[in-house]
Amino acid sequence: MNALPEQTADLIRNKNRLKTLINVAKGQLGLDDELYRGMLKHATGKDSLRIMSLAELEMALTAFKDKGFKAKKSGLNSHNTPVKQRLSQPAGRSKLAIIDKIVAVWITMSHHMIVRDSSEAALDAYVRRMTLRCHGEGVDSVRWLNQDMSYQVLESLKNWHKRELTARIVARGETPVKGASRHAASYEAILEQYQSIGRACK
Repeated sequence: MNALPEQTADLIRNKNRLKTLINVAKGQLGLDDELYRGMLKHATGKDSLRIMSLAELEMALTAFKDKGFKAKKSGLNSHNTPVKQRLSQPAGRSKLAIIDKIVAVWITMSHHMIVRDSSEAALDAYVRRMTLRCHGEGVDSVRWLNQDMSYQVLESLKNWHKRELTARIVARGETPVKGASRHAASYEAILEQYQSIGRACK
C-alpha cells in the first residue's frame, strides 16, 4: 500500500537533485538566462525545469556536461543545496559584465561546431594565446581580463564567428544580409539570419 508514496518520494528527490545540479551547471558555465533556457529547449524541447520529467532532466544535465560542466563535491553542501561559486577575480574585484558576453559567444560558437570545446578552460586557453600575441603577456583566465582586453577578445570572437556563419549562409545558397548605408551587416544580424534557416530567402 505504501509502495506508490515511496516511489513518488524517490522521484521527487531525484528530480530535485538533478535540478540542483543543472542550476550549478548554469553558474559554472557562466550562462545568462536566455542562453540557459535555449540549451534546455535544445536538449529536451522544454525551457523550464519545473515541467520536465526525470528522463528529461537527465537529458538536460547530460547536455550541460557535454558543454563542459563538471560536477564537483563542493558544488553541494550537506543539505544538498548549491554552494555559490566564485565568478569574480581572486583579488575580489567585481566581474565585468562584458565577460558574460564573451562566455556566451564562446558557447554559441560551440553549438555551431566552430569551436569543439565549450568549457571555460578552453576559452581561457584562447584568451591566453590572444593576450600573449597582442600584449606580450598572456592573461590566464577570461575572468581576469580588464575592460580594454575584454573588448578586444569579444570583438575577435564575434568577427571569427561572423566570418564562419557568413560562409555557411553563402554555402546554403543565401545572400548574407546587408547593413544600413552599404555598411557590413552587424554580428547580430548575421547570427539571426544563420539561425533562421531558410527564412531570409522566403
